[in-house]
Amino acid sequence: MSGLPSGSWPQIFHLPGFMKAQVGLASLLLIVQPLCAFSALQSQSNPSGQAGAAPVSEPKFRILRSVSGSKSSQEGGNFVIQDPRTVFYLPEDRQVIVYFEWEGPPGLHHLEGMWKNPEGKVVVVSGFDYEAKQRRFAGYWTLPLTEGVTPGVWTLEAHVDGEVAGTHTFQITTGTHPTPVPERHPLGASEIYRKALASTVSIEALNANGARLNLGSGFFIAKDTVLTGFEVIDGAGSARVTFPDGRRQAVEGIVSWSRLEDWMILAVASDDIPSLPLAGPNSWQVGDQCFSLDSEQEGNRTLVDGNITGQRDFPDVGNRLNLSFALAARANGSPLLNEYGEVVGIYLHRSLLPGSASVDVMRFGFPTNMFSGAPSQERLGVPLALVHLPHPGMTQRPFPELAQKGLFTPPLVGYRNILRGTIARQIEHRGPSAEPVDEKFEFSRRDGEIVVFVHWDPKEKIKGSTFLRLYDLRGQLLGTGKARKVTMSPGYQIESWWELDISKLSPAVYRVDLVVDSDPAWRAFFRVAE
Repeated sequence: MSGLPSGSWPQIFHLPGFMKAQVGLASLLLIVQPLCAFSALQSQSNPSGQAGAAPVSEPKFRILRSVSGSKSSQEGGNFVIQDPRTVFYLPEDRQVIVYFEWEGPPGLHHLEGMWKNPEGKVVVVSGFDYEAKQRRFAGYWTLPLTEGVTPGVWTLEAHVDGEVAGTHTFQITTGTHPTPVPERHPLGASEIYRKALASTVSIEALNANGARLNLGSGFFIAKDTVLTGFEVIDGAGSARVTFPDGRRQAVEGIVSWSRLEDWMILAVASDDIPSLPLAGPNSWQVGDQCFSLDSEQEGNRTLVDGNITGQRDFPDVGNRLNLSFALAARANGSPLLNEYGEVVGIYLHRSLLPGSASVDVMRFGFPTNMFSGAPSQERLGVPLALVHLPHPGMTQRPFPELAQKGLFTPPLVGYRNILRGTIARQIEHRGPSAEPVDEKFEFSRRDGEIVVFVHWDPKEKIKGSTFLRLYDLRGQLLGTGKARKVTMSPGYQIESWWELDISKLSPAVYRVDLVVDSDPAWRAFFRVAE
């Protein structure tokens, strides 16, 4: 018969006495013990009878509960199913134990257990007589899982004195039993603060002479592995970190990065700094509470909480999280944590324009709404799903190598000599001076030429060549303009402008640098549309 098991063992226990007995095809084990302190599990009730014209008497035996599992034990005189479940796996599981509790009249009763295969056919029946000493009694049957067992939905139907006294359904399948997911509990705000503070470091971006260019944050996500924002390190010749206890260490190298998506992984040797756990990819939802560390004063971090208020995929730079809070600039690169203290993203100050961290917006200007419909760039985060975690075979790359390849945005030099700069459609001459007309930062290729305008207020003598360099957002050099000789002295303001042909540029966001000799002194961003 299909699905016929090698045998089944009905087992019963009651008050009092202890004995073994053989019943038909199976062995019967009688165990004496009080029936108390049973683990709670939802029972499967037996119907009271079929509808009909004649009155139906109440069932004499009421099922209290039924439980199945593959392991059992005696704990404090009680029978316990150690792994209560209803799905069993071949060949990993070796047996199915089905346990029943009933309430009924004491006395001598005849019990039968009928195992039904997935076709609903009875393949094994075990019957025996049993004298109940009290109203409450319990028993269990064991089905060995051999190669002949048919996968599917099985049922054990229990009968007492010819009356159906309960059924229990379970599934037998092939494969590996999945690892149980441990139950998680949200952390309190103080615990999240403690964990975040212990794993967060300050990061100084340094120029070629060792002077500080920028100060931001980062955090450990694994041993010797710090995650931060690309903009925190952009343009640096080297970097160093300050640990929570005040120790300082030079950054050993850059492991992986994305300029557009605005993240970077640094190699920082440390054996005693704990790592923050990572949340699953896209495990957050709009409206979720999240936490981060602000740093309004250097060396002091405070816990900030808010919500993820939205998300948007920007064609130029990828997905970003919208946040309900803004942090100080030195908190750039701080972790965004969920209620379990797991990393869901990175807080960043200007994560939509690679290289914009080097621009003094008040003096040189570019609009925060350059990305049409974008929220304030003060409240954005990079989702963890964008970060490509390093694998063991990845090697570190030195800062100078990446700078030579154009990955970094070079820092501005001598910008104090420029009063203001802008981009406009054209220049209008007004007596001895010139004024930009129709200033904006988004143009159409049909405009043909635009004008880069700079008003100089030199603080030192300047003699050299000036020219424009055009870059895409990836930092790739697209073109260099013709050089112009300039001579300027302190106290004499002058105006300069350069024409830039955009008719052949693809629709995108671009960066333009005004270079004096070999160093950029001013830069701006603009968008080209069809």
